[in-house]
Amino acid sequence: MTATMTKTMIKTSDLRKLDVINLEEGSYLGNVCDVDLDPETGRINFLIVDKPRPFMFWRNRWVDLEIPWRDVVLVGTDVVLVKNRTWHR
Repeated sequence: MTATMTKTMIKTSDLRKLDVINLEEGSYLGNVCDVDLDPETGRINFLIVDKPRPFMFWRNRWVDLEIPWRDVVLVGTDVVLVKNRTWHR
């Protein structure tokens, strides 16, 4: 028995503001604010995620995470599920 995955096109504008959840910890990572595209192929390299910080750091309440596209498990209508923990700011 083989499972087939359906690959569909998605607009980058549809990714913006989706919640990003880490599957391994079940934790909320933030919202997608931007994507890094490969200009030659048009493929997504990274999701740029606004990660909230505690309010006591009043100057900059958001930290950007770069999550490699290979770590994206599922893009749903309301949420993006990711795995791994090798992300950097």
